[in-house]
Amino acid sequence: MTAPFPSPAAPSPSRPDTLRWGMLALLSAGFVALTLNWFDVAAAFPLIGAEFHAGLGSLTFLVSLFIVGYGLAHIPGGMLATAIGMKRTLVIGLALQGAAGVMSGLSYSYTELAWFRLVSGIGGSIFIAVAFGAVIVWFRQGQVTLALGISGGAAFSGGAAFALYVWVYLQRATDWHVSLVLAGVFELLVAAATAVWFRTPRDMPSLAGASFEREALRTAVAGRDLWTYGIALLGAYGAYFTTSQLFSVYAIAERHFDASKGGLLSAMIALAGIPGSVLGGYFADRSRNLRAFVVASLVVVAGLLALIPVVPTGWLWPVGIGIGFALIFGFAAWSAVPTRVSGIRHEYVGTATGLMLTLAAVGGFFVPIVFGHVVPHTSYDTGWRFLAVVSFVFALVGLFGRNPGAVPDPEPARPDALDAPAATAARRPTDTPRPKGSLT
Repeated sequence: MTAPFPSPAAPSPSRPDTLRWGMLALLSAGFVALTLNWFDVAAAFPLIGAEFHAGLGSLTFLVSLFIVGYGLAHIPGGMLATAIGMKRTLVIGLALQGAAGVMSGLSYSYTELAWFRLVSGIGGSIFIAVAFGAVIVWFRQGQVTLALGISGGAAFSGGAAFALYVWVYLQRATDWHVSLVLAGVFELLVAAATAVWFRTPRDMPSLAGASFEREALRTAVAGRDLWTYGIALLGAYGAYFTTSQLFSVYAIAERHFDASKGGLLSAMIALAGIPGSVLGGYFADRSRNLRAFVVASLVVVAGLLALIPVVPTGWLWPVGIGIGFALIFGFAAWSAVPTRVSGIRHEYVGTATGLMLTLAAVGGFFVPIVFGHVVPHTSYDTGWRFLAVVSFVFALVGLFGRNPGAVPDPEPARPDALDAPAATAARRPTDTPRPKGSLT
């Protein structure tokens, strides 16, 4: 089989740049597979509810169960990558979630489905924190926030939109069991492609597996800014996943949308993240004020959530699109905090990102559960207001986060040095001020 990426022996001035974009494409396919197997269950909620006699509370619990697994394995996944290497860990995460996706489709009781949603979250958790780290090491010489936006934002959102809309038609043509099995098979194929073609930069041998260093590990899990920004996202993180997966249910039940329009409305929330992530990453790359990107986007999300109960039905489209755009716009900057703000060593970036995602996942677990209990006892209007308040309150925590100027950024690396042997420093600071608008 001929690899689609350049051979390591092929000398070419443009090769390092071509190779890193090839790696980004491969990792982005993993993000698409991750969210396809995450959100395809939401597209099947009406069918699952009818087959298993499950109400809104039980359906929102499926959302939360995925997030439980998703939150549990972020830090262990990062530590696993340090011990056995990025490539092996990426493959393990994709394969585990893909297998759980297949088994979710083969579930014929609510209990079985619930367990496999938990396992699916664990697999996705192992993959995603390490995938962020892989993007960072390949783009450490520049454009890192843009690359994070393309993979963790655009590809992430694209997979979610595909699951929330296109998968509805697949379910109608077959059934929800078959649609979940096919999504799992797709992720298993991406896992196989990653096993064949993914590689780490040759000048960073520690990324193939290294022994733990206590001080570096402590920095990756105890950094003040990692905790601050992780907590800041907690409310909006849970609100985003609640809205993207239940907005269609609300639109159909309360605003009298048909099933097709309801699915498209949820898909538009996810699709809006594609331009949001690219623009957010592009502009954040040219700014040292990452805090403004993160906090402002979360405040906008809170404001738009508060509008849902009061806007006319036709305005649900721009409000939903705005929520998806704003959240992912800021997420690109948020995901760059470990390297641009905290200066975490590359082999520990997965663990640091995992910490932030774990903190955010607390909201991803509790917020849907609370929403699922509030709505039946009050109304959807109260539920949306709850999401707005919790998003706004936690967003304010981000004001205490620092910007890249307050903490030394990584030492720059030349593009032509990507494949040259080089020693990895114990830490990555530099006190030399850099020009405004430059990442490196």
